[in-house]
Amino acid sequence: MRTLSDIDLENKVCLTRVDMNCPLDNNKKILDVTRIKAHSKTIRFIADHNGKCVVIAHQGRPGSSDFSSLESHVKFLQEILGSSYKVDFCPYTYGPEAETHIESMKPRDILVLENVRMVEEETTNKSPQEHSKKLFVISLAKVGQIFVNDAFSAAHRSHVSLVGFTTLMPSVAGLIMEQEINNLQKVVDNPVKPCVFILGGLKPDDSLRIIDHVLSNDIADTILTGGTVSQILLIAKGKSLGKHTMNFLEKKNILQFVDKARLVNDKFNTLIRTQIDFAVDDRGRKSYLLEDLPLDKPILDIGNKTIDEYTEVITKASTVVLNGPMGKFEDRGFDKGTLGIFEAMGQSNGFTLAGGGHSVSIIEKNKIKLSYVSTAGKALLLFLMGSSLPAIDALNENEKLNFVL
Repeated sequence: MRTLSDIDLENKVCLTRVDMNCPLDNNKKILDVTRIKAHSKTIRFIADHNGKCVVIAHQGRPGSSDFSSLESHVKFLQEILGSSYKVDFCPYTYGPEAETHIESMKPRDILVLENVRMVEEETTNKSPQEHSKKLFVISLAKVGQIFVNDAFSAAHRSHVSLVGFTTLMPSVAGLIMEQEINNLQKVVDNPVKPCVFILGGLKPDDSLRIIDHVLSNDIADTILTGGTVSQILLIAKGKSLGKHTMNFLEKKNILQFVDKARLVNDKFNTLIRTQIDFAVDDRGRKSYLLEDLPLDKPILDIGNKTIDEYTEVITKASTVVLNGPMGKFEDRGFDKGTLGIFEAMGQSNGFTLAGGGHSVSIIEKNKIKLSYVSTAGKALLLFLMGSSLPAIDALNENEKLNFVL
């Protein structure tokens, strides 16, 4: 697909879709600006090349606790960009007022439109052709000349602001979109071997699909597991974890994936490693071995022997990909497994990639250096599963329309 470097931005209105969706507290105050920082690179690039950058973004979704205006995001963006740039806020997503504001922009100007999810049709999945007929697209296409999609983390959705402009104007990938795709393709196209995938977290269904895809296609050589992924694979092998852990897995509707885990185990048993010991809260962190199962306390993390075994595998790998924590890292003492794995990756000489919101916060907090950290969640998982992403497909199709750049 085409990127920002392929196009002349001089005096052009760039409709720039980013993902500045941030975690908020109960008072709608922004808690983490990682995504705003990331997309500021694309916004700065457009301004530095004398483009007019119109920012389209979302925050939460109608009815959710984190649904809010983007006015606070503008203040953070201004702070991140610095006084050499001027960021304005438009309290409209589209329509005459937004059009007038855009038409008055000068080169290097930056304008953030109001939360695009205030547009009713934004959260419906339809084709680019169907979305191109929506009033939101028609209005902004009147005043826009280039569509820039920088929102890789939302690329799994076929929403109006993500695909609707691609049939009407030249469309390119922003810097973050380009970086995400390039780094993920290093992993899924031709990874340097040996290649290790580390999967944890609370979504074993996604992880089991990734395991099946990367092992079936000779992408990964070894899978290391933690969190509920490891637990569900152990249950599929006939292990009893204990009533507390089983009740938790049942409450989270995770036991439904035991049959799928059994199929994956049968197909790739020798290539998948599950934890060999378990950390529980027994007046502080305490590790128990496989032979100690079932345990009368909830399993909260991988144990110390598992950390050591996984670290040895990681240090010998040339490519390491991680998605999801190894345990309940939010609890003090039970972040040891997740941190231990990240630290091993940080010391690796190979290509190391991690993704997901939890991963980003842990990496930044502990100043761990990896080759690449993705800000995406579901889009990252689907990419690793080999699934197509509608927003990326729309950019690829745009190139075939031969718009004049």
